[in-house]
Amino acid sequence: MAEQSRQYKVVIVAPTCFYYQTPLFRALAADDRLDLTVYFCSDEGLSGKDVKTAYGADKNWGVEYELLDGYRSKFLKNYSPWGSYLKSLVGLANFGIWRELSRERPDAVIVMSWMNPTWWLVFLACARFNIPVLFMTDANVSAEHLKSVWKSWIKKLLLGKILFPITAGFLCAGTANRSFFAYYGVPARKLVAFAYSWGYDHLVQESDSLKDQKMKLRSHYGLPLDSFMILYCGRLSPEKGTVELIKAYEMVSHPNKALVLVGDGGLRQSIQDYARRHGLKSVYFMGFRDRKEIGKFYTMADLLVLPSQQETWGIVVSEALSFSLPVIVSDQVGAGIDLVLPNQNGHVFPAGDVSAMADCISDVMNLSEAEILKMGATSGKLIREWLGRDLGKPLGEYLDTICQPD
Repeated sequence: MAEQSRQYKVVIVAPTCFYYQTPLFRALAADDRLDLTVYFCSDEGLSGKDVKTAYGADKNWGVEYELLDGYRSKFLKNYSPWGSYLKSLVGLANFGIWRELSRERPDAVIVMSWMNPTWWLVFLACARFNIPVLFMTDANVSAEHLKSVWKSWIKKLLLGKILFPITAGFLCAGTANRSFFAYYGVPARKLVAFAYSWGYDHLVQESDSLKDQKMKLRSHYGLPLDSFMILYCGRLSPEKGTVELIKAYEMVSHPNKALVLVGDGGLRQSIQDYARRHGLKSVYFMGFRDRKEIGKFYTMADLLVLPSQQETWGIVVSEALSFSLPVIVSDQVGAGIDLVLPNQNGHVFPAGDVSAMADCISDVMNLSEAEILKMGATSGKLIREWLGRDLGKPLGEYLDTICQPD
């Protein structure tokens, strides 16, 4: 029994301080069995530099004042001349991680990628100091079937034959992520039920506080009071399927419809031009909105659509469920397997199939108000069950099996 109560020193090496991961860090830090330190490779999530890069907006996430609260953390100097966690292979070179791991000698190190020099250095350091390495990613198996033959062959060699066999464990962010690791030959005993993001409780609470303000908020933002409001949140970029969304919306026959796009990106102008040329006056471009404001848009909406061509998880799906919204997603969205129950709280359609997306939207819009509310209630129930898990417990129990006693 004494061994089972052992506390483990755990290090997480994170690309930057993502707003959707800090609640996870707090939850793990609060667990008595885990002595957690998070090393950040970049401060872009704190400064908002990634917002400008990804969205083209001169803003930040709006929650920088709370991103480091509730857990121990340290920023590592990035020596890459192309410094950014958004640049695969060249963006992160945090050489100081070797010194940190040498000094701290944690019981386990959790990493979130294999696509930058920092991660390669972590693996070398852990091999040198005999420290188990665990992966925590939201990689989605669906995207693997879209890759070319030569890319699939290289990944199966590097991941399936070299990297994954020497990795001690895999913290799986849902079914699609678990299937990704299994696809590359990881045995079930190394797969740990976990999550890549956490902490939607505050959104559930915000939903409760805003639920009676739907029409007031629509009036404030200049959105039609009597329309069925379809919401999209995210970058306006090709991989997000936003061009297909506007075309599917055009195909939906409904006298009172509105499409609200929250976000920005390189495709904004072309989508606006398309809407103007085709006379789609009920499309509203709201631009990038920070975290303090985003809940208001979920409150105003009747349905969320995430039509991504590629999407590892889809944080906005979890957020929409927190506001008890029906959701429609493409089959490339990782969250769809776990959080979208067809005909119960939404629909899943083949990515890129504009007609199928339009049919799914029409199906929801043509339901009675009571049926739509029932769908939303199912969403709310699902996210509450998802959040009801104790993530520290399975991590501690797995470390019991791989860490040598003192």
